[in-house]
Amino acid sequence: MDSWSAAARSDRRLPRVGPLAAHGEASLEALAARDWAYFRGLLGGAHAWRWYAQLRHNAVYLDIETTGLAADHAVVTVVGCWDGRELRMFVRDDNLHQLWDYLAGFDLLVTFNGTTFDVPFLRATRPGLRLPPVHLDLRYALRALELRGGLKSIERQVGLAREDELQAVDGYLAVLLWHRHQAGDPRALPTLLRYCAEDVVGLQPLAELAYERHCALLPPLPIERLSIGERPETGLDWAPEIVEELLGYLTAY
Repeated sequence: MDSWSAAARSDRRLPRVGPLAAHGEASLEALAARDWAYFRGLLGGAHAWRWYAQLRHNAVYLDIETTGLAADHAVVTVVGCWDGRELRMFVRDDNLHQLWDYLAGFDLLVTFNGTTFDVPFLRATRPGLRLPPVHLDLRYALRALELRGGLKSIERQVGLAREDELQAVDGYLAVLLWHRHQAGDPRALPTLLRYCAEDVVGLQPLAELAYERHCALLPPLPIERLSIGERPETGLDWAPEIVEELLGYLTAY
């Protein structure tokens, strides 16, 4: 028996194998047709890392900023996307509408905590949104490796930390930066974009690390192995002084 097709025909001798083999054969057909949506419910959650080597060349790494934590009360302000070559930033009341068609062209979506935060916000913003068929949420892939905490904390744990001055910026400060931008402060939006961009580009080496560490736990198999790249540069300017001002304001109160 050297194929799923042969196994599917052996149901008289091995009655329990037939249905399983038929499912395996259907999976191979979906794989050959690049029908990634077929596998959406089969290899999700902590197992979605298994798709990374196969789909990484058409992956988009995504992070959003919002005005709050609940999608029914807050709005998306900035979305950062990195495809391994180009950084794209989408801003509310500017070019956010271009995001929807952009996302539809990818096979793999990579986020950190996107299952409970980014994706629900995007779907609330754009009902009927077409997202890439496979979603790798690194929060779960990394948690399975005993790497816990927020994104910046995990970056520090594995040696992929961003610049020290940017360590102080968090989601709440991002909300304040958006309000400053709306009030006309020219320093606020570039700083918010840089913060979001750092979240985004850091997802690529984290995905590579998660894939490699999971592979290392498997028995020897003929599977593709990857190198872990350095943290990509964003190339975006920002204003450290506005961060200091906002931190001083928060400390005073």
